Amino acid sequence: MSTTRRKGSLAAVILVLAGLAFAAFAHAAPLADSAILFIGDGMGPVHIRLARDAAGGQPLALDAMPFSGLVTTREVGGRVTDSAAAGTALATGHKTTNGTIAMSPDGRRFTTILEICNRKHKSTGVITTDALTGATPASFMAHAPDRGMRFEIALQVAESRVPVLLGFWKDSFLPKSAGGSRTDGRDLIAEMRRVGYHLVETKDALAAADERRLLGLFDDGPQAPSVAEMVAAALRPLGTNADGFFLAVEAARIDWKSHDNDPAGAVLDTLELDRAVGEAVEYARQRGRTLVVVTADHETGGPSIESPGRTALLGRVTLPSEALAGKLNSDRTNIADVLGEYAGLRDLTDSEVSQIKEADSAEAAIRKLLSTRAGVTWSTTGHTGSPVRVFAYGPGADRFTGEMDNTDVPKRIAEILGIGPLPE
Repeated sequence: MSTTRRKGSLAAVILVLAGLAFAAFAHAAPLADSAILFIGDGMGPVHIRLARDAAGGQPLALDAMPFSGLVTTREVGGRVTDSAAAGTALATGHKTTNGTIAMSPDGRRFTTILEICNRKHKSTGVITTDALTGATPASFMAHAPDRGMRFEIALQVAESRVPVLLGFWKDSFLPKSAGGSRTDGRDLIAEMRRVGYHLVETKDALAAADERRLLGLFDDGPQAPSVAEMVAAALRPLGTNADGFFLAVEAARIDWKSHDNDPAGAVLDTLELDRAVGEAVEYARQRGRTLVVVTADHETGGPSIESPGRTALLGRVTLPSEALAGKLNSDRTNIADVLGEYAGLRDLTDSEVSQIKEADSAEAAIRKLLSTRAGVTWSTTGHTGSPVRVFAYGPGADRFTGEMDNTDVPKRIAEILGIGPLPE
């Protein structure tokens, strides 16, 4: 072969290799610098359908997200998952056993997508309507062989230095001497304030906060913020980082209400999540380079709709069953008044009133009445293995279509952010 031909062949090879390298780089280049991951705890497809019906058939914020798919949720052994195993899958891309937080069954720590974002100098945040030590939020910040190790998990949350932490209840962060339940004497809230966290305990204080490090520990009641209010407050400091951010948001109480087979409560909490999703999508639309993903850790309760024409009545219920029962007087003579005013049920029969008045648990009787009236049946008070939905908006959202496993969700987010693949 002549020298000229050899040089030409070499040049061609170099061009091909350069092209392949460019293609690989282009494929790996981040599509977004920020991501918001919503987790509706216990939220299955029927929960979403009930919320849509309760909204009068009007599209939800979820419906406006252009891409969607199905997510399988079983834990490492193929059993129905709990929130710890599912949270681990969504946080790390790895399967584990029920009850385990971001660790393998043999005790190896998994690196979470939030921890990687911290290393990449992105701002991070965790929001939950549960305690910050709950299984799902803990899976992004802590590592524990048992989800019940709440004092150890609280310590890891405090030491995680995640800039925005918003959840409920202070008990696990305070010693007994300060009204908490820690037996080691440590006041983790005081320790966090010393390293720069600003503590907020009401929705008004949260709305006014402009600090870069936020610790929100709220109590239930009228001064508790909604999920949408927490998301709006979190995005203010997180959005100031030029390197982007990662925010995990859990709506925990869909699961709680579904364990109780409370259709009104489950719908109200699903709609609350949907309002927060709308807030995040509008933020992402204005900011750009922000991916929003919504899914669930598992389905709870196994609800089914027996009479589609009756589900709309849930839209008239303004309080969960527990709160409805709490408004009854001691001898339960105001059942018709309470359910008329707060549940839109102004046609109760004498039999329905009697069933609530004579029940051992008025709350359970109200749940049963609302389910019957709405044509909703429940298959269990526990979790199920049914697939859940995933919705996505923003750069890379088209990767969340078809059927995938829950471990695929953080892997795809990491790829879109350009920080993947997640560690094996």
